[in-house]
Amino acid sequence: MSITCLRGGRVIDPVNEVDEVKDIYFEGDEIINFRNKKSKDSVKIIDVKDKIIFPGLVDLRSHLKNISGGQSENILSISQSAAAGGYTTILLMPDVNPKADNPGTIQHIQDRIIKHSLVNILLCGSLTNDGKGGTLAPLGSLKEIGVTAVSDCPSTPQNNQIFFKGIEYASMFGLLVIDLPRDISLSKSGSAHDGPQALKMGLGGYPRIAEELFVQRAISISKSVNTKIHLTSISSGGSVEMIREAKKKGIQITADVTPHHITLNELSIAEFNPNFKTSPPIREEADRKELINGIINGTIDCIASAHEPFDEHQKNVEYDLAPAGVTSLETSFSICYNILKQSDQFSWLKLVKLMSHNPAKILNVNAGCLSQGKKADIGVFDPEYEWVYNEKYRKSNASNSPFNEKKFKGKIVQTFVNGKCIFKN
Repeated sequence: MSITCLRGGRVIDPVNEVDEVKDIYFEGDEIINFRNKKSKDSVKIIDVKDKIIFPGLVDLRSHLKNISGGQSENILSISQSAAAGGYTTILLMPDVNPKADNPGTIQHIQDRIIKHSLVNILLCGSLTNDGKGGTLAPLGSLKEIGVTAVSDCPSTPQNNQIFFKGIEYASMFGLLVIDLPRDISLSKSGSAHDGPQALKMGLGGYPRIAEELFVQRAISISKSVNTKIHLTSISSGGSVEMIREAKKKGIQITADVTPHHITLNELSIAEFNPNFKTSPPIREEADRKELINGIINGTIDCIASAHEPFDEHQKNVEYDLAPAGVTSLETSFSICYNILKQSDQFSWLKLVKLMSHNPAKILNVNAGCLSQGKKADIGVFDPEYEWVYNEKYRKSNASNSPFNEKKFKGKIVQTFVNGKCIFKN
């Protein structure tokens, strides 16, 4: 079996606190210590001088409506999109068709993943039946069939008793609950952040309090049950403050933000472009800055893509009628690099930790590390590469990105999964 060497790159590995120029060797699907090998072993050299080498990115929130193929986003296309963005492991939310709320459906999706995926795709089962928040799904059976977590994302149970019992039962089975906090009663008609821009455009408001009430709900339940809850796609500065205080008290809350929420503010929707409609909505500049501060000071644990593809005919309607969601796997790392490097506290170790090691740790999966014996899941990033994201050349089958024609500095140029190069720029 031949050995591959990534030679001369700057290796970033938060687990081992490595940030130095060194060579990475892997044989088959495994990272190896080359000094233990005989000199006669053949080595394939890949020159990665001036590139950043890191463990493959791990995503905590990706969506896929269609698993069976066709022109819509499917397992193959989402894995190609992930690979182009440096992701080697992604977690699929349960809002597939049919919903991932029973072992039969989970098994069917797993079979399709084995057949069609280029990356490691993990499954998140439904917390409640059909994701509607009425009755709990069979969490024990979902655990047995191999789900990594449970959630009703992009919704959440509105009944507090159901949510509380769901957390209790999930805890019994060692299942992480991922919650997208939203009080529907306060945001049912909300197409945009409840602020001056929505008022000017005549759009229904989705206020911060709709998120913050359910952030507090999760914090209180986590404290009561003494178990982990992960809050996804935090958008409000007030939520960041509550999460910070909860962590100071030792409550087991973790949280992520999205690349679009740390990049855009409510003025982005001024042209009524439905590709800027997200859930939760893009909020005010003050919120965006608080999300970035939360990342820098460690309140926010990781960054999740919230990749949510829709067909063009679904998005190409009036803004208030369009579904909320954007595609983002291909651009996430470049976006986060461009935004976070503006901070004087930026470091490569911190960025890779946010997008690789921390999400792997939260999900308790074997990823996000370049130690000897680990799987050769690796991303290669060129920080000087200037490029423009153009939907004509996308890997995703969906085109609902808010960053079409956006210029970036820094790009993923190679991605390896199990030692195989599955993307090369």
